[in-house]
Amino acid sequence: MSDSSSETQQPDGEEKTPEPTLSDDVQELLKEIRSHSRRLSRAKNLLKGIANNEPRPADYEAWLEVHQGLDGYELGIAELDELREKVVSRLGSDLQRLRVKARMKFLTKVNLLADQADIEVEKISEAPLVLYLRPLTFEIDFEEGGVRMLYGHELIDDGLSIDAAALLEARKKALSEMTSQGMESEDFFDLLRSAYRTVLVADGAEAGERIDLVDVLVPLSLLRAKKKSLRAKGPEALKPFSRHLLAWQLAKLRRHGMLERDGMRLDLGAATGGSTRNKSDVLYIPVGSKSGQYYGSLRFEKA
Repeated sequence: MSDSSSETQQPDGEEKTPEPTLSDDVQELLKEIRSHSRRLSRAKNLLKGIANNEPRPADYEAWLEVHQGLDGYELGIAELDELREKVVSRLGSDLQRLRVKARMKFLTKVNLLADQADIEVEKISEAPLVLYLRPLTFEIDFEEGGVRMLYGHELIDDGLSIDAAALLEARKKALSEMTSQGMESEDFFDLLRSAYRTVLVADGAEAGERIDLVDVLVPLSLLRAKKKSLRAKGPEALKPFSRHLLAWQLAKLRRHGMLERDGMRLDLGAATGGSTRNKSDVLYIPVGSKSGQYYGSLRFEKA
């Protein structure tokens, strides 16, 4: 006679996972229903607040959230899924109309606020919408409902909402941070040269040899840290030297004619063709709103 306890054990002696009970199945079904209900309630509340309003960019983002929340979300019941697809289809049609109105309203408000702040707005492209508010670039994505802020091609923030006032405020904050974290060109030239020498030592290279430009980011962070803070906190005391700040400082060196100092010259090596494929290995330094160059290396040599 077989032992009944063997029915609950695997051949290797491990216990089997118990079969779900009827109560477990009912609880799982209730969980799924509640999940559907919460999602649909969220859609209902959003629609109630925006359906009859003159569309603003924030309203458009809310509509987009509803559409993305319901699109592709299968309910598992044919009749309900048919109704859901009908709702999604109508939302898609309305989104096309709202996108145009929200875009026009957004651009009008950006130009108004920028004019009040004496900031020139330049439209770089129409689709996708890209604006240049010197010296920063803003990529406005109405398909996903967000804004990316960049210096040249170097990302500063990709979590901005499609809101004119928020865009101007983000620009103000970014410029303030770059100014406070930045350095005078003479001081930065000397710091960059020290960072270059640090990389040479790490690479076992000789003075005057080229190094990868992005490799100076960590030494720049280390060399700027206070010794007292480093001793107290260790690596936690290091504040990252961002890519956009490095690009900004290098562009500033050029504007100030500070590529030579104390008998030494900074030589930046342009990156072209396939070398620009991996953007993490190169750095883009802008010249105005529409031009610039990727650079991949640097060296210091006698002038």
